[in-house]
Amino acid sequence: MKLRIQKYLSETNICSRREAERWLAEGRIQINGVIVTTPGTMIEPGVDQIVVESSRQPNTIKRTIAFHKPKGIVSNLPVNGEKEITDLLPKEYNGLHTIGRLDKESEGLILLTNDGVLAKQALSTQHLREYIVTVAGEFTQGMADRLEDGMLILGEKTRPTHIRILDRNRFLICLDEGKNRQIRRMVAKVGLVVVRLKRVKYGHIMLGHLDSGRYRSLTPEELDGFFHAPTRKGTSSPKASRSPNGYNSGKKKPWRSEKNNRR
Repeated sequence: MKLRIQKYLSETNICSRREAERWLAEGRIQINGVIVTTPGTMIEPGVDQIVVESSRQPNTIKRTIAFHKPKGIVSNLPVNGEKEITDLLPKEYNGLHTIGRLDKESEGLILLTNDGVLAKQALSTQHLREYIVTVAGEFTQGMADRLEDGMLILGEKTRPTHIRILDRNRFLICLDEGKNRQIRRMVAKVGLVVVRLKRVKYGHIMLGHLDSGRYRSLTPEELDGFFHAPTRKGTSSPKASRSPNGYNSGKKKPWRSEKNNRR
């Protein structure tokens, strides 16, 4: 259900509606990385990403962390007793907002910050996202080719992507866009069901060996990296880099596992 931005900020105890109107006029509110100034702008909780820069505490420390979201935890706006990410963090991190999103059943790397400028940079499609996907059934080379070429979901064709098959029912996928439940919808198009979805990289930030439910602060070098991302060229397929779990970047087409090579 869509809400006016002022109502959303009021109901989530971020600020009053009147204060929200003032922040809009001052350009302190971003929706999906874009500064909005129009009162009454409609947002969809749980889908749209809201970043607020408040001046009530001018000396507020800017924080940006990498968090390993467990499965079963929502990114924000919990309902019916659900737990959200901030429930697992110390109180001093309650003012952080997620960059991008992971649905409740997904796990892995998600970034949180109270730095609106950095959030805008990080939400750029120049920053690639890598996921390890486990499916029920065998994931074939033909299926990989279909996903790589792009397919129609939610009325739009997905951008070309890069896939590497890890074993019979697991593959690594690299995306430069983030449509709602995109990977699950793409996998469903080839007749399979996702049973586990784990993000292992966002831009240049890796999940590494960060345990589920744990977090770490980004280093100054990692923060600076968001402002020096390479420009995306054309519509070529994004390349998957070496992941923290030791998966090497391959050729343009996904490699086959040793078992598949014996066919």
